[in-house]
Amino acid sequence: MAYLKHPLFIICSMFFIAACSPKPTLEVPEAYQKGQNYFHRVCANCHGSDAMGKQTKAPGLIDEDYLTANFSDDEIRATIIDGVDNMPSQSRKVTGEEITEIIKYLRYSQKAADLYIEPEEEEEEEEEEDQA
Repeated sequence: MAYLKHPLFIICSMFFIAACSPKPTLEVPEAYQKGQNYFHRVCANCHGSDAMGKQTKAPGLIDEDYLTANFSDDEIRATIIDGVDNMPSQSRKVTGEEITEIIKYLRYSQKAADLYIEPEEEEEEEEEEDQA
């Protein structure tokens, strides 16, 4: 009978830990819900609910620093797989397909937050107009 207590404890502990992770607060279209669910299972404890950061250990990812022009999808994938600085590898927690869905969700969330970087061409044209 004692051997049954140990697996039960582990199952209860895993349920408790899963229940403590931040829940999504934003509703996303169905095409991004898988990625949102994977993000909240693996990433939200550090990057915050809805990837916004806000008083978390890790930066918010809904930020211009993490837009495609500054941080490519391949760089996000490599960071998840290999880890970086204080972030350990998450390769044992997610599959390649789940990472793809997480990236898709992050890119949608960035767009939904109206984040964008002006193309360099437009900036150069504006500077030329200012000088004229």
